Amino acid sequence: MNGAATGPARWDWAEAARRAGTSADGTFNAGAMPLPATSAVIWRRADGDTVTLSGGELMQRARNTAAVLAELGVKRGDRVAGLLGRGPDSFAAALATWQLGAIYVPLFSGLRGEGLQVRMGDCDPAVAVTDTANRTSLDAVATVLPMLKIMVVDGDGDPAAGDIALSAALGRYPVAPAVVATGLHETSTIMYTSGTTGRPKGCQIPHRGVLCLLPYVRYFLAIVPGDVLFSGADAGWSFGLFTTGLAPMLAGAARVVYEGPFEPVGWWRAVADLPAPHLAAAPTAFRQLAAAGAGQIPGQFAAGSSAGEPLDAVTVEWFERNAGVTIRDSYGLSELGMVTGNLRMADAPPALAGSMGTELPGFEVGLIGVDGEFIHGEGSGRIVVKDNGFLLSAGYWGRQDEWKARFADGWFLTEDIASRDELGRYWYQSRADDMVVSSGYNIGPAEVETALLSHPLVTDAACVAEPDAVRGAVVAAHVVLAAPAPADLLAQLRSRVAAGVGWYAAPRRVHVHDSLPRTESGKIQRNLLRAAGNRM
Repeated sequence: MNGAATGPARWDWAEAARRAGTSADGTFNAGAMPLPATSAVIWRRADGDTVTLSGGELMQRARNTAAVLAELGVKRGDRVAGLLGRGPDSFAAALATWQLGAIYVPLFSGLRGEGLQVRMGDCDPAVAVTDTANRTSLDAVATVLPMLKIMVVDGDGDPAAGDIALSAALGRYPVAPAVVATGLHETSTIMYTSGTTGRPKGCQIPHRGVLCLLPYVRYFLAIVPGDVLFSGADAGWSFGLFTTGLAPMLAGAARVVYEGPFEPVGWWRAVADLPAPHLAAAPTAFRQLAAAGAGQIPGQFAAGSSAGEPLDAVTVEWFERNAGVTIRDSYGLSELGMVTGNLRMADAPPALAGSMGTELPGFEVGLIGVDGEFIHGEGSGRIVVKDNGFLLSAGYWGRQDEWKARFADGWFLTEDIASRDELGRYWYQSRADDMVVSSGYNIGPAEVETALLSHPLVTDAACVAEPDAVRGAVVAAHVVLAAPAPADLLAQLRSRVAAGVGWYAAPRRVHVHDSLPRTESGKIQRNLLRAAGNRM
């Protein structure tokens, strides 16, 4: 790993597409993308067993899957759902589906019941690809999708009645058809959002999706051929399948897939043994690694990258003190890809704890005020991103009116509020609907939560607005504690926030929880906290 990109911070999308194999007429199939010759996926099991697949071996696994899918009738435009654990098949199933010109629908392996029904009922897949560990979860959709065919990719035993075992089927259908000549901007994937509010939306990701993330790979992750990236993200989400999965592979890196529940000892052992010096994970995982203690950090750990939710300054500073490593934060959405980050470039502004960095080469990021006008220079407002023709998504499945409503004059309007400093660094404040307005002050949850997490008792924190007869609304702190709550907990937390943010932002109510409600991808469900607070 070279640690920093060199050369001018510019990006030519047409040239990047050409280098990745796009033909002059715009033909590109992500299922045929070049993979690292020596090591593409390093499959690390919780018991320490490790299997390494070269790019050729992963592609052969994909071709095997494509052969059977084709015999099951899958054709261009059909949907294929993937409900798979953390292993090579979570990538092979996607590559196989794309090779047939079909549309892959990744599903987080933790989804159950209604979560599966809503997503699969919305996209109506012809086939579901699963493994023995997740097969029974698909029983929940039997009445919703009675004609669904199910392929099981592992195991030597007899599959459930009506299922297709990949290993047995290969004896009958050993040859995959030719790769379909899809267009660069043709839909390859439907990636459902985590649904923090409302019904999950199916983001339509074209075959260009892996290309959209190459600036992130080069300038933020600073990946070079031969690097090894350990990512804790499940391939049921875009950060696991694309951002820290196939996009780094396209750049020549190997992706470590850790099979098993999150466990600091196992993660650190994998970083040391493989070795995999670069760790990419959500802020929650970094906080849990810190809570496990500095004594477990291996000497091989050299770089950390974060995304998915705001990374608090307390965690960044802890790793700097105890590991000499700055965890760099970044920002993106399933609709956009990754658009800002604390870049690993010689001429980039210094990474500061709490910042989500500057815009990535190839993207134009801005802020607009409540009046809809652009904010120039320093200021605070809603994040907007210019449509450059290479946003990660190109629509919402079956909800194009909602997609069109997200744009104004060629700019995608996010629901996120941030500030920008004099060097162009962005600092996350809140979702637009999460902003707390109390006594006329606009209070961003992110900075209040950072202050709360600096208290030695607090292991997790979120803040939301609660109605108040005098102030209109007040800040309510929802916290998880490492020890029983002292009698003056609220006073302590108010003092901490007043010192770190300002007296106007100090919480006036506190609620203690065993854990905070989060989506499957780890994002705090503030709507549930607001509802819970109103009942208390």
